[in-house]
Amino acid sequence: MQRIWISLLCCSMLLLSGCQLMPHAQGLKSSHWSAQQYQRQDQVEVEWKDKSFSFLLYQQQQGQQLSLVALGLTGQPLFQLQFDGQQVKVQQRIDQMRLLPFEFVVRDILFATYPEFSALGQRGVTVENSTHQQRVLIHQKVILQIQKNGNSIELNNVQVPYQMTLSPIENTLNSDQPEQGIQP
Repeated sequence: MQRIWISLLCCSMLLLSGCQLMPHAQGLKSSHWSAQQYQRQDQVEVEWKDKSFSFLLYQQQQGQQLSLVALGLTGQPLFQLQFDGQQVKVQQRIDQMRLLPFEFVVRDILFATYPEFSALGQRGVTVENSTHQQRVLIHQKVILQIQKNGNSIELNNVQVPYQMTLSPIENTLNSDQPEQGIQP
């Protein structure tokens, strides 16, 4: 069932591109991207039209490279991406996600979760902040609305449109702790 919704989302994004080459995600490239240590884990719920699906997302930056790994709730690997501040590289993905515009997905997730991503020198980006909400404008056009509710983050992409809710989960993969393997 989850594969069907992912396929539908991918197909819709392809249609939005006007059957042309997928445009690059404006507001993604950062002129001030720097090396750091960063980790975050979320359960992500996506709603698009009357469809919804969930997955687990793990983000980890070591040095310049930020890795994003998504797993279905059953543990099936969905995609693995690398971002270096300039471009998104697809390391692997399931076939149903071959048309997903990962640049846009990464951009939206980074604006919602990455510390101070909006202040990293993206061309044409303006962010309007209020108490618990952000509006991300690219070339003076509202692209994203981000609402922080307690621990969860609600992201509303007004272009597509779709909604994504990110709920942090305990980081059980912390590299500071000794590795614990499954014993036979």
